Amino acid sequence: MTREDIKKQFPDATDEQISALLDINGNDLTAAKKNNVEPKVLKQLQADSAAYKKLQEAGLSDEEKIQKTLAEAEAAKADFQRKSNRLDVEKILVGAGLTEEDYKDLIDGLVSEDADASKTLATSLATMLTKQKEAAVQKTKEELMDGTKKPGDNGGNGGEPDDDEEESDAAQFAQQYTAQYVTEV
Repeated sequence: MTREDIKKQFPDATDEQISALLDINGNDLTAAKKNNVEPKVLKQLQADSAAYKKLQEAGLSDEEKIQKTLAEAEAAKADFQRKSNRLDVEKILVGAGLTEEDYKDLIDGLVSEDADASKTLATSLATMLTKQKEAAVQKTKEELMDGTKKPGDNGGNGGEPDDDEEESDAAQFAQQYTAQYVTEV
């Protein structure tokens, strides 16, 4: 960046302000150059790191190598067990009518390395949700049935409409039809 570049962007800038901006820019460039690693040096460092790891492993005794391999195998086994248990838990939850969206925030808390514990937790959750769903359905049915009149029930006075209730359109039509078309025998 030059003084002319700064003058173009800030025409009202004083010489002191321009000098301060150039100093700041120079300091930034110097710091960036210090922290920048040349690609050639970077490749050499990466090669040295790989060689160091090989030397480290070569320095291990046979027993240490076996222990390291066993530890890696145990970690892989535990990871596989958690994934397997997760599938079992998902199967239980889906069987209970839940979608992935429903259980996505809960499933990590249900899954562990212990298959029986994972399945027990999932089954308990599914049972609880099923009971709540059935209770909600039953309650809704009861509420709907409470508001429904029985056929022929006009308020419990022997089939006669209440004085304050109007007859339904169908009842009025039936009376008009009967009066107009049906002749008494």
